[in-house]
Amino acid sequence: VGIARALALSPKFVLADEIVSGLDVSTQAQILTLLERLADEMGLTVAFISHDLSVIRRLCRQVIVMREGVIVEASATDALFDKPQQSYTRDLIAAIPLPEIDAGWLDIPAAAKVPT
Repeated sequence: VGIARALALSPKFVLADEIVSGLDVSTQAQILTLLERLADEMGLTVAFISHDLSVIRRLCRQVIVMREGVIVEASATDALFDKPQQSYTRDLIAAIPLPEIDAGWLDIPAAAKVPT
């Protein structure tokens, strides 16, 4: 409903503030895919405000990193994630939760994986 209301007047720019925070991962993916499609179809520019850098990395071409309301770094997304210039940006990227996969997980018998 929020997306429909934002697009009802065919704007050229939409500011999406934490639009997928609090949603489960599959719903996030659906909403983000929808926004990408709508932006392409409507020639729409969407600015995302988010603490979730994995969302930013997937969707955005440009990134501005702010700390306490001050811009500390601005760059193309790939450049920012490949070689962040500021220690604050490096800390934010390092804080992105990544799954820890046990390399031997597939070798464990299925019965041993299920808690009893």
